[in-house]
Amino acid sequence: MTRRDNQRPPRGGFTIVELLVSLGIISLLIALLLPAVQSARESSRRVECANRLKQIMLGTDAFASDRQHYPEYSSGGTDAQGRLHGNVCPLVEILPYIDQADVYHRMNRENWHGAYDAYGSGLLYSPQNEEFLKHTISLYQCPSDQNRPGSSNYRVNMGTGADSYTKRPAPPFEACFDPNNGNGAFEMMKELQSRDFTDGLSNTAIYSERVIGDGNGTQFDPWRDYSQLDDAWPHCTAGELQSTCQTISGIAKQHASFGGHTWLFASKSHTAYDHILPPNSRIPDCAHDGTAIPSATNSAISARSQHPGIVSVAWGDGSVRAVSEHVDLNVWREQGSRNSHD
Repeated sequence: MTRRDNQRPPRGGFTIVELLVSLGIISLLIALLLPAVQSARESSRRVECANRLKQIMLGTDAFASDRQHYPEYSSGGTDAQGRLHGNVCPLVEILPYIDQADVYHRMNRENWHGAYDAYGSGLLYSPQNEEFLKHTISLYQCPSDQNRPGSSNYRVNMGTGADSYTKRPAPPFEACFDPNNGNGAFEMMKELQSRDFTDGLSNTAIYSERVIGDGNGTQFDPWRDYSQLDDAWPHCTAGELQSTCQTISGIAKQHASFGGHTWLFASKSHTAYDHILPPNSRIPDCAHDGTAIPSATNSAISARSQHPGIVSVAWGDGSVRAVSEHVDLNVWREQGSRNSHD
Protein backbone atom coordinates (compact mmCIF):
# COMPACT_ATOMS: atom_id res chain seq x y z
CA MET A 1 0.00 0.00 0.00
CA THR A 2 1.33 3.45 -0.92
CA ARG A 3 1.57 5.95 1.94
CA ARG A 4 -0.12 9.32 1.34
CA ASP A 5 0.62 10.93 4.70
CA ASN A 6 3.11 13.34 3.14
CA GLN A 7 0.65 14.66 0.55
CA ARG A 8 -0.53 18.29 1.01
CA PRO A 9 -4.22 18.91 1.53
CA PRO A 10 -5.95 20.72 -1.33
CA ARG A 11 -5.74 24.56 -1.08
CA GLY A 12 -8.91 26.56 -0.50
CA GLY A 13 -9.62 29.67 -2.65
CA PHE A 14 -12.01 31.55 -4.91
CA THR A 15 -13.20 30.04 -8.06
CA ILE A 16 -13.58 32.33 -11.03
CA VAL A 17 -17.35 32.27 -10.56
CA GLU A 18 -17.05 33.25 -6.90
CA LEU A 19 -14.64 36.06 -7.79
CA LEU A 20 -17.02 37.43 -10.39
CA VAL A 21 -19.92 37.28 -7.94
CA SER A 22 -17.87 39.14 -5.31
CA LEU A 23 -16.87 41.82 -7.79
CA GLY A 24 -20.50 42.18 -8.83
CA ILE A 25 -21.61 42.65 -5.22
CA ILE A 26 -18.88 45.25 -4.61
CA SER A 27 -19.86 47.13 -7.79
CA LEU A 28 -23.50 47.08 -6.71
CA LEU A 29 -22.61 48.46 -3.29
CA ILE A 30 -20.55 51.24 -4.88
CA ALA A 31 -23.41 52.07 -7.24
CA LEU A 32 -25.78 52.27 -4.27
CA LEU A 33 -23.46 54.29 -2.04
CA LEU A 34 -22.05 56.76 -4.60
CA PRO A 35 -25.26 58.79 -5.06
CA ALA A 36 -25.63 59.00 -1.28
CA VAL A 37 -22.04 60.23 -0.95
CA GLN A 38 -22.54 62.77 -3.74
CA SER A 39 -25.80 63.92 -2.17
CA ALA A 40 -24.10 64.36 1.20
CA ARG A 41 -21.33 66.39 -0.42
CA GLU A 42 -23.81 68.64 -2.24
CA SER A 43 -25.78 69.06 0.97
CA SER A 44 -22.59 70.25 2.66
CA ARG A 45 -21.84 72.62 -0.23
CA ARG A 46 -25.39 73.97 -0.14
CA VAL A 47 -25.09 74.72 3.57
CA GLU A 48 -21.77 76.49 2.99
CA CYS A 49 -23.30 78.44 0.09
CA ALA A 50 -26.13 79.62 2.35
CA ASN A 51 -23.66 80.51 5.10
CA ARG A 52 -21.71 82.73 2.71
CA LEU A 53 -24.91 84.42 1.64
CA LYS A 54 -25.69 84.97 5.31
CA GLN A 55 -22.31 86.69 5.82
CA ILE A 56 -23.00 88.96 2.84
CA MET A 57 -26.36 89.91 4.35
CA LEU A 58 -24.75 90.59 7.72
CA GLY A 59 -22.24 92.87 5.99
CA THR A 60 -25.09 94.68 4.23
CA ASP A 61 -26.94 95.16 7.52
CA ALA A 62 -23.76 96.49 9.14
CA PHE A 63 -23.37 98.96 6.25
CA ALA A 64 -26.99 100.08 6.63
CA SER A 65 -26.62 100.48 10.39
CA ASP A 66 -23.47 102.55 9.93
CA ARG A 67 -24.66 104.73 7.04
CA GLN A 68 -28.42 104.82 7.77
CA HIS A 69 -29.18 103.55 4.27
CA TYR A 70 -28.56 100.49 2.14
CA PRO A 71 -25.71 100.44 -0.41
CA GLU A 72 -26.31 102.34 -3.61
CA TYR A 73 -26.63 100.50 -6.89
CA SER A 74 -25.57 102.42 -9.98
CA SER A 75 -24.14 101.54 -13.36
CA GLY A 76 -23.19 105.18 -13.83
CA GLY A 77 -25.04 108.24 -15.03
CA THR A 78 -26.81 111.37 -13.84
CA ASP A 79 -29.80 111.25 -11.51
CA ALA A 80 -32.91 113.46 -11.51
CA GLN A 81 -31.08 116.09 -9.45
CA GLY A 82 -28.23 116.27 -11.96
CA ARG A 83 -25.74 114.46 -9.72
CA LEU A 84 -23.20 112.21 -11.41
CA HIS A 85 -22.99 108.65 -10.13
CA GLY A 86 -20.18 106.25 -10.90
CA ASN A 87 -20.44 102.49 -11.27
CA VAL A 88 -21.26 101.50 -7.69
CA CYS A 89 -21.94 97.87 -6.80
CA PRO A 90 -23.16 96.86 -3.32
CA LEU A 91 -20.70 93.95 -3.33
CA VAL A 92 -17.95 96.58 -3.46
CA GLU A 93 -19.54 98.90 -0.92
CA ILE A 94 -19.85 96.23 1.77
CA LEU A 95 -16.21 95.08 1.53
CA PRO A 96 -15.13 96.86 4.76
CA TYR A 97 -17.97 95.09 6.57
CA ILE A 98 -16.96 91.56 5.51
CA ASP A 99 -13.30 91.78 6.57
CA GLN A 100 -12.13 93.01 3.16
CA ALA A 101 -11.25 96.60 4.09
CA ASP A 102 -7.75 96.24 2.65
CA VAL A 103 -9.19 95.44 -0.79
CA TYR A 104 -11.67 98.31 -0.54
CA HIS A 105 -9.02 100.88 0.35
CA ARG A 106 -6.70 99.76 -2.47
CA MET A 107 -9.33 100.67 -5.05
CA ASN A 108 -9.58 103.98 -6.86
CA ARG A 109 -13.21 104.81 -6.17
CA GLU A 110 -12.91 108.41 -7.39
CA ASN A 111 -12.61 107.27 -10.99
CA TRP A 112 -14.76 104.21 -10.86
CA HIS A 113 -16.76 103.97 -14.08
CA GLY A 114 -16.24 100.65 -15.75
CA ALA A 115 -17.61 98.10 -18.14
CA TYR A 116 -17.08 94.43 -18.75
CA ASP A 117 -18.05 93.29 -22.19
CA ALA A 118 -19.67 90.06 -23.34
CA TYR A 119 -16.36 88.55 -24.31
CA GLY A 120 -14.66 88.96 -20.98
CA SER A 121 -12.29 91.87 -21.58
CA GLY A 122 -12.42 94.42 -18.79
CA LEU A 123 -12.31 98.18 -19.30
CA LEU A 124 -11.79 100.44 -16.29
CA TYR A 125 -11.05 104.14 -16.35
CA SER A 126 -8.54 103.61 -13.56
CA PRO A 127 -5.73 101.08 -14.21
CA GLN A 128 -5.46 100.86 -10.44
CA ASN A 129 -8.67 98.82 -10.41
CA GLU A 130 -7.68 96.35 -13.11
CA GLU A 131 -6.17 93.87 -10.66
CA PHE A 132 -9.55 93.42 -9.01
CA LEU A 133 -11.17 92.01 -12.15
CA LYS A 134 -9.62 88.66 -11.28
CA HIS A 135 -9.34 89.13 -7.54
CA THR A 136 -11.14 86.26 -5.85
CA ILE A 137 -13.19 86.83 -2.72
CA SER A 138 -14.16 83.34 -1.60
CA LEU A 139 -17.19 84.68 0.27
CA TYR A 140 -18.68 85.68 -3.09
CA GLN A 141 -18.39 82.19 -4.59
CA CYS A 142 -20.77 79.30 -3.99
CA PRO A 143 -18.82 76.02 -3.72
CA SER A 144 -21.53 74.16 -5.67
CA ASP A 145 -20.71 76.05 -8.86
CA GLN A 146 -17.66 76.15 -11.10
CA ASN A 147 -15.52 79.03 -9.88
CA ARG A 148 -13.23 81.33 -11.85
CA PRO A 149 -10.79 83.96 -10.58
CA GLY A 150 -12.79 87.03 -9.57
CA SER A 151 -16.22 85.50 -10.16
CA SER A 152 -19.31 85.90 -7.98
CA ASN A 153 -22.45 83.80 -7.61
CA TYR A 154 -24.31 86.24 -5.40
CA ARG A 155 -26.48 88.98 -6.85
CA VAL A 156 -28.69 91.83 -5.69
CA ASN A 157 -32.44 91.79 -6.32
CA MET A 158 -33.54 94.44 -8.82
CA GLY A 159 -37.24 93.62 -8.67
CA THR A 160 -39.90 92.63 -11.19
CA GLY A 161 -39.94 95.47 -13.73
CA ALA A 162 -39.02 94.86 -17.35
CA ASP A 163 -36.53 97.70 -17.05
CA SER A 164 -35.52 97.32 -13.43
CA TYR A 165 -32.83 100.00 -13.62
CA THR A 166 -35.05 103.01 -14.19
CA LYS A 167 -38.56 104.18 -13.43
CA ARG A 168 -39.06 105.25 -17.03
CA PRO A 169 -36.78 104.42 -19.97
CA ALA A 170 -35.00 107.20 -21.81
CA PRO A 171 -36.12 108.40 -25.28
CA PRO A 172 -37.12 107.01 -27.70
CA PHE A 173 -38.55 104.33 -25.37
CA GLU A 174 -40.15 106.63 -22.78
CA ALA A 175 -43.63 105.37 -23.69
CA CYS A 176 -42.56 101.89 -22.64
CA PHE A 177 -43.40 102.20 -18.95
CA ASP A 178 -43.78 99.46 -16.35
CA PRO A 179 -44.93 100.73 -12.92
CA ASN A 180 -42.92 97.89 -11.36
CA ASN A 181 -39.63 99.34 -12.61
CA GLY A 182 -37.30 100.03 -9.70
CA ASN A 183 -39.30 98.04 -7.13
CA GLY A 184 -36.51 95.71 -6.01
CA ALA A 185 -34.31 95.73 -2.92
CA PHE A 186 -31.99 98.12 -4.78
CA GLU A 187 -32.93 100.98 -7.07
CA MET A 188 -30.69 102.69 -9.59
CA MET A 189 -28.83 105.72 -8.17
CA LYS A 190 -30.89 105.73 -4.98
CA GLU A 191 -29.96 105.07 -1.36
CA LEU A 192 -32.89 103.11 0.03
CA GLN A 193 -33.80 103.02 3.71
CA SER A 194 -35.75 100.52 5.79
CA ARG A 195 -38.91 102.63 5.49
CA ASP A 196 -38.85 102.10 1.71
CA PHE A 197 -39.57 98.38 2.23
CA THR A 198 -43.29 98.73 2.80
CA ASP A 199 -43.90 95.00 2.24
CA GLY A 200 -41.67 94.32 5.23
CA LEU A 201 -37.99 93.41 5.25
CA SER A 202 -38.73 89.79 6.15
CA ASN A 203 -40.89 89.47 3.02
CA THR A 204 -38.40 91.02 0.58
CA ALA A 205 -35.55 89.19 -1.13
CA ILE A 206 -32.29 91.15 -0.93
CA TYR A 207 -29.80 88.73 -2.50
CA SER A 208 -29.94 85.40 -4.26
CA GLU A 209 -27.55 83.32 -6.34
CA ARG A 210 -26.90 82.64 -9.99
CA VAL A 211 -24.57 80.23 -11.78
CA ILE A 212 -21.77 81.97 -13.66
CA GLY A 213 -21.51 82.01 -17.45
CA ASP A 214 -19.65 79.19 -19.15
CA GLY A 215 -17.10 81.57 -20.69
CA ASN A 216 -17.63 80.11 -24.16
CA GLY A 217 -18.63 82.89 -26.52
CA THR A 218 -19.13 80.49 -29.44
CA GLN A 219 -21.73 78.20 -27.85
CA PHE A 220 -24.95 79.15 -26.08
CA ASP A 221 -25.64 77.39 -22.78
CA PRO A 222 -29.33 78.10 -21.90
CA TRP A 223 -28.69 77.33 -18.22
CA ARG A 224 -25.70 79.62 -17.70
CA ASP A 225 -25.76 82.24 -20.46
CA TYR A 226 -28.36 84.73 -21.57
CA SER A 227 -29.52 85.49 -25.08
CA GLN A 228 -29.10 89.01 -26.40
CA LEU A 229 -32.27 90.02 -28.22
CA ASP A 230 -31.83 92.10 -31.34
CA ASP A 231 -35.43 93.13 -31.96
CA ALA A 232 -36.07 96.82 -32.45
CA TRP A 233 -38.30 97.59 -29.45
CA PRO A 234 -37.73 96.85 -25.77
CA HIS A 235 -40.22 94.80 -23.83
CA CYS A 236 -42.41 96.95 -21.63
CA THR A 237 -43.62 94.41 -19.06
CA ALA A 238 -42.39 91.32 -17.27
CA GLY A 239 -44.98 89.27 -19.16
CA GLU A 240 -43.66 90.46 -22.53
CA LEU A 241 -40.11 89.60 -21.55
CA GLN A 242 -41.15 86.18 -20.29
CA SER A 243 -42.94 85.40 -23.56
CA THR A 244 -39.95 86.50 -25.63
CA CYS A 245 -37.42 84.55 -23.57
CA GLN A 246 -39.66 81.50 -23.92
CA THR A 247 -39.25 81.50 -27.70
CA ILE A 248 -35.48 81.06 -27.47
CA SER A 249 -34.19 77.60 -28.29
CA GLY A 250 -30.78 76.13 -27.53
CA ILE A 251 -29.28 78.34 -30.23
CA ALA A 252 -28.99 82.11 -29.86
CA LYS A 253 -27.64 84.48 -32.52
CA GLN A 254 -26.00 86.60 -29.84
CA HIS A 255 -25.42 85.68 -26.26
CA ALA A 256 -23.38 86.65 -23.21
CA SER A 257 -21.25 83.89 -21.69
CA PHE A 258 -19.27 85.83 -19.09
CA GLY A 259 -22.02 86.61 -16.60
CA GLY A 260 -20.87 86.69 -13.00
CA HIS A 261 -17.20 86.69 -13.93
CA THR A 262 -16.58 89.79 -11.80
CA TRP A 263 -18.04 91.25 -8.60
CA LEU A 264 -16.81 94.76 -9.45
CA PHE A 265 -19.56 96.27 -11.56
CA ALA A 266 -23.20 97.14 -11.04
CA SER A 267 -24.77 95.25 -13.92
CA LYS A 268 -27.36 92.53 -14.38
CA SER A 269 -24.69 90.86 -16.45
CA HIS A 270 -22.68 90.18 -13.32
CA THR A 271 -24.07 91.28 -9.96
CA ALA A 272 -27.87 91.63 -10.19
CA TYR A 273 -30.87 89.45 -10.96
CA ASP A 274 -34.64 89.91 -11.12
CA HIS A 275 -37.88 88.11 -10.27
CA ILE A 276 -39.39 88.06 -13.76
CA LEU A 277 -38.80 84.33 -14.31
CA PRO A 278 -39.04 81.68 -11.57
CA PRO A 279 -35.89 80.39 -9.86
CA ASN A 280 -33.98 77.75 -11.83
CA SER A 281 -36.20 78.66 -14.77
CA ARG A 282 -36.34 76.25 -17.70
CA ILE A 283 -36.88 79.33 -19.84
CA PRO A 284 -33.50 80.80 -20.86
CA ASP A 285 -32.65 84.27 -19.61
CA CYS A 286 -32.69 87.01 -22.23
CA ALA A 287 -31.88 90.70 -22.53
CA HIS A 288 -32.70 93.45 -25.00
CA ASP A 289 -29.10 94.04 -26.02
CA GLY A 290 -28.40 94.54 -29.69
CA THR A 291 -24.72 95.16 -29.02
CA ALA A 292 -21.92 93.07 -27.58
CA ILE A 293 -21.96 95.09 -24.36
CA PRO A 294 -24.37 93.30 -22.00
CA SER A 295 -25.88 96.13 -19.99
CA ALA A 296 -28.88 93.84 -19.50
CA THR A 297 -31.20 96.67 -18.51
CA ASN A 298 -34.34 95.52 -20.35
CA SER A 299 -33.89 91.89 -19.37
CA ALA A 300 -34.95 88.79 -17.49
CA ILE A 301 -31.98 87.46 -15.50
CA SER A 302 -33.20 84.82 -13.06
CA ALA A 303 -31.87 83.24 -9.88
CA ARG A 304 -30.20 79.92 -10.71
CA SER A 305 -28.19 77.44 -8.69
CA GLN A 306 -26.60 74.01 -8.83
CA HIS A 307 -28.64 72.93 -5.79
CA PRO A 308 -31.30 70.41 -6.82
CA GLY A 309 -34.72 72.03 -6.81
CA ILE A 310 -33.96 75.23 -4.88
CA VAL A 311 -32.10 78.53 -4.73
CA SER A 312 -30.90 80.24 -1.57
CA VAL A 313 -32.28 83.70 -0.84
CA ALA A 314 -31.18 86.28 1.73
CA TRP A 315 -34.10 88.28 3.14
CA GLY A 316 -34.23 91.75 4.59
CA ASP A 317 -34.56 90.48 8.15
CA GLY A 318 -31.13 88.85 7.83
CA SER A 319 -32.36 85.29 7.36
CA VAL A 320 -31.36 82.96 4.52
CA ARG A 321 -34.04 80.56 3.31
CA ALA A 322 -34.33 78.16 0.41
CA VAL A 323 -36.99 78.82 -2.21
CA SER A 324 -38.31 75.98 -4.35
CA GLU A 325 -38.02 76.21 -8.12
CA HIS A 326 -41.73 75.27 -8.16
CA VAL A 327 -42.78 78.38 -6.23
CA ASP A 328 -45.84 80.10 -7.65
CA LEU A 329 -44.59 82.81 -10.02
CA ASN A 330 -46.90 85.45 -8.55
CA VAL A 331 -45.57 84.71 -5.07
CA TRP A 332 -41.98 84.85 -6.34
CA ARG A 333 -42.64 88.22 -7.95
CA GLU A 334 -44.17 89.59 -4.76
CA GLN A 335 -41.08 88.43 -2.87
CA GLY A 336 -38.96 90.34 -5.37
CA SER A 337 -40.78 93.62 -4.73
CA ARG A 338 -40.28 95.82 -1.68
CA ASN A 339 -43.59 97.62 -2.24
CA SER A 340 -45.95 95.30 -4.12
CA HIS A 341 -48.93 96.33 -1.97
CA ASP A 342 -48.48 100.10 -2.32
